[in-house]
Amino acid sequence: MKKSFILTIILGIVAVPPSAFCRRELIDRIIARVNEEIITQRQYDAEKEKLRAQLTQQYSGQELEAQYQAAVKDLLRDMIDQDLLVQKAKDLNINVETDLVQRLDQIRKQMGLASIQDLENEVEKQGLIWEDFQNNIRRRILTQRVIEQQVGSRIMVTQAEARKYFEEHRKDFSSPAGVELAEIQISNSKWGEDTASQRAKSALSMIQAGAKWPDVVKKYSDGPNANSGGDVGFFPNGSLLPEISKAIQNLDPNDTSGIIQTQSGYLIVKLLQRRSAGAPKFEEVEQQVDNALYEQKMQPALRDYLTTLRKESYIYLAPGFVDAGAPSPGSMASAQEGR
Repeated sequence: MKKSFILTIILGIVAVPPSAFCRRELIDRIIARVNEEIITQRQYDAEKEKLRAQLTQQYSGQELEAQYQAAVKDLLRDMIDQDLLVQKAKDLNINVETDLVQRLDQIRKQMGLASIQDLENEVEKQGLIWEDFQNNIRRRILTQRVIEQQVGSRIMVTQAEARKYFEEHRKDFSSPAGVELAEIQISNSKWGEDTASQRAKSALSMIQAGAKWPDVVKKYSDGPNANSGGDVGFFPNGSLLPEISKAIQNLDPNDTSGIIQTQSGYLIVKLLQRRSAGAPKFEEVEQQVDNALYEQKMQPALRDYLTTLRKESYIYLAPGFVDAGAPSPGSMASAQEGR
């Protein structure tokens, strides 16, 4: 797979098509104003192209067109949502520059690039502007941070709710027998075999000395999930490499293996959970149940929060454009008339 294609998939960024540059008056037209921010026709058209490209990965023909028409109705709403959340982050003095640097480095690792300069060069090969590329990521992180602080922190899932949800959706949590794992992955190709071996030993020493697993993962792992605790998901029995299966066969949940040598380097594996075949016990999937309930509560809570932000904001829409997240048609109409 070409690096350029990987880059596009990772960030969902699609360059503005050449046709968008045909008429300057179309490019510069303001279709929405969100307080001090503006959304232009060019930005909106670029997002529509990106949306279609994303849906093309899953659908084709008439189904693609139907999915696209359904999704595009909420596109302007989603763009206004993001502007409101980014502005709220500014009001809350949220700074994510450290997170941005970490995210860029994660992308660099995923693409197998040696430096951030190499990543910048790859971005510019796609016809994208490096500063815009960074700002796109920055805005995503800012919106996530605001949602976590202002919405997610207020959502509570009780064990009683979780048990009830589990009983009502027991079949949804059925699975084959297997294990959930996290890993520290150290690459021979990046460090050379001797250095990689030494890093693996150092990482294991830190774990055995009582260091927190996520901290050791961030410091040593070359894997793509290093910033999320090295979580690599669920593996049915029989799907793991023999050397990994052997290393974890006697582990209890939350135990870690010793150093596992592979063809590409070294691994240290943490057993997160063992699952039985069929419908599991509640205790085996309690975290999954909590996550499912959290997401179920998050969507209406987030929409309520965004409605509140709209009521506190000035939003202008050009004639012919609709904000599907507006509190009421009357609110948006009055804003347009005021403009």
